[in-house]
Amino acid sequence: MQCSVYIAVSLDGFIARTDGRIDWLSMVERPGEDYGYQRFHASIDTIIVGRSTYNMALGFEPWPYAGKRCVVMTHAAPEQKLHR
Repeated sequence: MQCSVYIAVSLDGFIARTDGRIDWLSMVERPGEDYGYQRFHASIDTIIVGRSTYNMALGFEPWPYAGKRCVVMTHAAPEQKLHR
């Protein structure tokens, strides 16, 4: 088994703003550039995400984890259906 991580983080070590927004990521977006995400995504079979990330991804179209097993790590009881 091999474990890898692919994550966007600010220079000061944050993944999201204190309110959970990730809008700061748009500051580094470049047209046509995926920063290696497609290659990484094609090389894995399972995605492990935190509950907040999973809940945010539920609103994305298309579903960003299509074709992958998605494991949600949380200490809270499920609030909604945890699969698509």
